[in-house]
Amino acid sequence: RYLVTYSPSNENIDPKKMVIIWDIRTGLEKRSFSIDGTTVWPIFRWSKDDKYFARIGTDTLSVYETPSFGLLDKKSFKLLGIRDFSWSPTDNILAYWVAEDKDVPARVVLIEIPSRNEIRANNLFNVASCTMHWQKSGDYLCVKVDRFSKVKKEKGDQPKYSGMYYNFEIFHMREKNIPKDSEEVKEPIHAFAWEPVGNKFAIIHGESPNICVSFYGVKTGQTPTMLKRLEKRVCNNLFWSPMGQFIVLADLRANGILE
Repeated sequence: RYLVTYSPSNENIDPKKMVIIWDIRTGLEKRSFSIDGTTVWPIFRWSKDDKYFARIGTDTLSVYETPSFGLLDKKSFKLLGIRDFSWSPTDNILAYWVAEDKDVPARVVLIEIPSRNEIRANNLFNVASCTMHWQKSGDYLCVKVDRFSKVKKEKGDQPKYSGMYYNFEIFHMREKNIPKDSEEVKEPIHAFAWEPVGNKFAIIHGESPNICVSFYGVKTGQTPTMLKRLEKRVCNNLFWSPMGQFIVLADLRANGILE
């Protein structure tokens, strides 16, 4: 329904019209925006029904509504240290995470739009990075957390980190109060993919040449259960069938191996 265009900065372009949102059906400009040098594409991320779109800024998250294209409630979310956000593929729910700040933990937060209600939050320590993976059916959200395994604090110095391990924080979106389960993996994670319509996910993990593919099943109130582990696979991408059950293990580098 809407098209977003970007025009690089030059003397012939109004800085306030570097990004324009158009109505595809009418060809009319709905709103224009200026951008700064830190912006990455896509600048805007849209809700599943195109009623809302959002952009991240320095310590802010701005949610806009259509068809007015104005800020929701005429104000942005003030979120010190926000790093990333992601819309649910089926509901007007937005997930974001903010980085750790000294003794203040990192947080993963779920909010409803347009009510702006915080429906779930989770505090995390020793966090290097988070990556959010929504299941296509919207039943689950997995937050992959890269964490430092050792933290050393010396008097008068900043904390020193070393070693990494990984957590999968699984949020059960259809359950009351959105319960969460966790799975810890010590090895590097190379890929993650939800089964689109089921309760399973797959990961590629390990150090070359001992790359493995593991499959997990998810149930409320339980640590994810490993269902199958495939040893010594040559792959770096996972592609589930749209209906689930079947998966392709693909190496998209020089080998071009499919399994």
